[in-house]
Amino acid sequence: MPGRIIVIASSTRDLIGGSERVGGPAFYIGTALHLLGAEAVVVTGEGAAAALLRGLHGIRVEVAGGGETLFSIDVDGDSRTLRLIRASRMELGGGAGAWGPGTYIISGTMGEIPVEVVEEAADRGPVILDLQGFVREAADGGEVASSADLARGMMRRLAGLGVLVRGERFEFPPECRDEGIAECSRRYGLDMAITDAGNPFYLAVGGSIYRGHPIWGIHGEPIGVGDVFTAALGHYLLSLGLPAEEAAARASAAATLKLRGRQPWFTPAEVEGAARRVRVERLG
Repeated sequence: MPGRIIVIASSTRDLIGGSERVGGPAFYIGTALHLLGAEAVVVTGEGAAAALLRGLHGIRVEVAGGGETLFSIDVDGDSRTLRLIRASRMELGGGAGAWGPGTYIISGTMGEIPVEVVEEAADRGPVILDLQGFVREAADGGEVASSADLARGMMRRLAGLGVLVRGERFEFPPECRDEGIAECSRRYGLDMAITDAGNPFYLAVGGSIYRGHPIWGIHGEPIGVGDVFTAALGHYLLSLGLPAEEAAARASAAATLKLRGRQPWFTPAEVEGAARRVRVERLG
């Protein structure tokens, strides 16, 4: 029986190629869960993303206040450059205690969510945390970069809480990348999932280490793909309780299918079929 999913995530407006789009993890995670047939409460700031999510079956929106973060995004193939134009901070009131027990998916973009909310959620159920919003810094010109020191500090703070931390390879300190995930997972007492666009991804869950090989040959705009991976992994691994290999294959498949740019991005059947083409090997 699927568990209750609570998403605490920020919303953004993204300026891309001269046009403004709805963006942010609340939109991409909420939409992905809807497409996978999951039911979830999405807690986010008021704005266009919240309005769109209200129209999706199975998704209930609760407005936390704080508005939307505004980015300018330059896309070049599989890479992107972010510039912060306006930051926001979510007003979460009673914190995770307001939503009770469940599977928590937590993701910000630029410090919108207090770390204390992650700690509170870990007392109420399994948590998958997207690292990006807790490790980013903006330079004077607004260009956003990830800080290895902030990542280390975040993992030290969450050590032993049983949180699954997901992020892109460049968001983790060098010593945690690739097969270094095994030692980092052991040192901090955290499960981890590290993705790297179309390159192999690594997963450390329950003391076991896995390397996955995404489907090759599907290319497209990368915006929101990591959020889709986070949503699908939380759904299949933490809510449905699938084995790590099966959950990771489905998460990778959903993220890759998002690249096609179709509407809808995928169906559950498409994810199941594509997951059979994702090879996940256990390393230890």
